[in-house]
Amino acid sequence: MPISVRHFLEYALEYLSLLPHLAAFLLLALFSLQLALNLRFLRSVRKMAPTPFPRFPRVSVLVPARNEAASISSCVTSLLHQRYPDLEVIVLDDGSTDGTAQRLDALKARYPQLVVIHDTSDPPPGWNGKSYACHRLAERATGDWLLFTDADTIHSSQSVSQGINQATALDAALLSAFPHQLTGSWSERIMVSFIIDFIPLIALNFAAIWRGAGRRVAANGQYLLANASKYRAVGGHASVAHALIDDFALARRFQDCGYTVALVDGVDMLDCRMYRSFREVWEGFSKNLLGALASSGQKRVSLWWAPLFAWCYACLFVAPFYDLAFSDQRALAGLEILWLLLLRGLVVWRIKRPPDEILTTPLAAWSVIALGMGTLYQRWRKQDIVWKGRAYTGLPRLDS
Repeated sequence: MPISVRHFLEYALEYLSLLPHLAAFLLLALFSLQLALNLRFLRSVRKMAPTPFPRFPRVSVLVPARNEAASISSCVTSLLHQRYPDLEVIVLDDGSTDGTAQRLDALKARYPQLVVIHDTSDPPPGWNGKSYACHRLAERATGDWLLFTDADTIHSSQSVSQGINQATALDAALLSAFPHQLTGSWSERIMVSFIIDFIPLIALNFAAIWRGAGRRVAANGQYLLANASKYRAVGGHASVAHALIDDFALARRFQDCGYTVALVDGVDMLDCRMYRSFREVWEGFSKNLLGALASSGQKRVSLWWAPLFAWCYACLFVAPFYDLAFSDQRALAGLEILWLLLLRGLVVWRIKRPPDEILTTPLAAWSVIALGMGTLYQRWRKQDIVWKGRAYTGLPRLDS
């Protein structure tokens, strides 16, 4: 082989080895800009003056509950103690088998204004369980606004009034707040806030979603405040009956119909403990990933997107740590890791998370990889999704 060709190949390989670092720095720069813009947007929303109401709009708080005995009493009590003048609270016990129904009956005896619906039937064909429960709740609601909230939340006394003020100030037909996430086990502490808080704050454009200018839209079903007339105009939960990720699907439906969707900071409005064990963390996030895969399969996402996403994810969350341990490019890797941890630290500080979550960032990122691989295998095997005792069938295989 001529010497010049050999040198050319050596130089080419050397420059190719720098590509992951270039990608990592570019991604970190983009994510830093996006985080700064999102924090600025959220700060501006918090500074908006409360809207003076000639008449406070009536709010129906709607809580679907299935096997939530551990949290339902705290959730409902916090909702019944809202500092808001015109409120109704309706809870649907969706065939619970763990004592949720008995706890709701005890709350009803203590608080006569509470409306409790007991339903032991399965959802009709084509419906997922939560969407059908929300649909049933909306049918009973009499409010001008509908607040769908999960049974594992605990609300501050200003939660409803803050939501109404922000939705009115932003002229939003659908407002979704991101709660303060409560975590107990190590699996929760590693994964929950990384997925629910950190990734959206660095990857989504909250202002663009509010303006309707972005192609991506998101929502958090733990707090969904919908204008009742516009909710019914878009078809309500019946329009997303089949969607496993019903909050995202409903937000997309609102946006597609020309209505404003807004994401806001709910850290001071409510707390939520999504999961209580490693099994719940794994099964809950697997359900969401499988739902996302099914949705992307229906939309026929370009074949190049998934490998590109995986490569970029590896450049940011895997390659720097490998290079720090095993390669001679430790300086670049160290800068990338420091920048990444600084971003996580800013999010941790802003949303009042435990500081030790900064150091769990690589573990969280690697756990997401394991979760994704497990989810792909589950879909390839065409296994049903099982969540809270219900199986969801009909997901296409990877080769379908």
